[in-house]
Amino acid sequence: MDCQAGPVSFPLVAIMALLARLLQFLQFLEGMFEFLDFLTTPLGLVATVGLALYGGLVWLGVDAAAAATLGGSVALGLSCIITKPNF
Repeated sequence: MDCQAGPVSFPLVAIMALLARLLQFLQFLEGMFEFLDFLTTPLGLVATVGLALYGGLVWLGVDAAAAATLGGSVALGLSCIITKPNF
């Protein structure tokens, strides 16, 4: 006796495609929440401030080298304030 499944009905295929899309969306949300969780760490906060300052200065018309220097300096200072290293 041959046990073969019959043809899959259209509504079942549509439901499976919808569930696959839902799974992809949930995986995307999980990745976004991991990224937002990283931004709440001290390193994430320092990186966000440094990049935001760099982007803001470039948007205001400051040349890229000066904006990178100032953004990096502020990020380094903020990192020292937040982590309080022992020298």
